[in-house]
Amino acid sequence: MKRKQFVKGITQIAQEGAIQIFREPLLGMEEIIVGVVGVLQFDVFEYRMKNEYGVDMVKEGLGYSHIRWIDKAPCEPKDLKISSDTKVVSDMRDRPLLLFTSEWNIRWALERNEGLELSEFSRGDLQ
Repeated sequence: MKRKQFVKGITQIAQEGAIQIFREPLLGMEEIIVGVVGVLQFDVFEYRMKNEYGVDMVKEGLGYSHIRWIDKAPCEPKDLKISSDTKVVSDMRDRPLLLFTSEWNIRWALERNEGLELSEFSRGDLQ
């Protein structure tokens, strides 16, 4: 029962544009990554989930501060040569992207994956 409320809540709040939802391939909605601009935005999300949808959450801070959508890749995203602290995820529209901890990791990925093209915004969001 709470799973349905959880999915409904995060989907609704994400559609409002208040948060971004990311997930790792093959993990489904049990574990998600919520992208926010700041801590206050996450606090509002957490409050709304509890008070509007009756869902308690367990949160764990992650060290990612840079996000890049994959516009073009020389291979499947899971097979890219990336640093150990870079994560391959997809957004709610199943578009692949990378989460990075630093600008250095972005350069490292681009240097080691010839033909890799990344953007700060999804092309689908710009249309």
